[in-house]
Amino acid sequence: MSTNIYFTRHGETIWNTNKLMQGWKDSPLTDKGIKQAHQLSERLSDIHLNAVYSSTSKRAIDTAEIIKGDRPFEIVKLDSLREISFGNWEGKTFEENKEESPEEWRAFWETPHLFTNNSVESFVKVQERMVNIFKEIVEQHPFQDICIVSHSIALNLLMNYIEKTPLKELWSTPPIPSTSLTLIKANTNYYEILYKYDTSHMVETI
Repeated sequence: MSTNIYFTRHGETIWNTNKLMQGWKDSPLTDKGIKQAHQLSERLSDIHLNAVYSSTSKRAIDTAEIIKGDRPFEIVKLDSLREISFGNWEGKTFEENKEESPEEWRAFWETPHLFTNNSVESFVKVQERMVNIFKEIVEQHPFQDICIVSHSIALNLLMNYIEKTPLKELWSTPPIPSTSLTLIKANTNYYEILYKYDTSHMVETI
């Protein structure tokens, strides 16, 4: 019972370009982000996708709609695929948060396995919801091809689980590029990573 799961991160957004933390807040895709989504859609055009799942954040839904194209089904939108909630950090720059919460900011990036904050969602909680919904999707779609559109840290935490990497090494790999593609062959007993964060479909955009 093998399922092919294609993961991607939403296209570039306005807040991405302004280096503002989004989390559960949102901002529109840029023209570049829209072009990125169309490039990924073209790459997946020959794949018989049986379903497309998306975070309920509009930046993810808009990316998912482009990927889905004219396929005859509705996108499944799930809160469990949302980005980590940054709480009071949302809508602020990295520098602003570093100045306002220096110790917690340092822990977020240097010791993620120990990080706690009253308003920021814990890494453990995000990983738990991402892993749970991933397993549910695999069980619901045996022998099918599924695309999931989510977010950088949420997907990083899911891959962290799949690769059996300790949480303290969460930041050991570079950030996930917008609309990069990861393919996991999955069943209830094993996960095989066929490729990870691939950007070969992307050409220079504005």
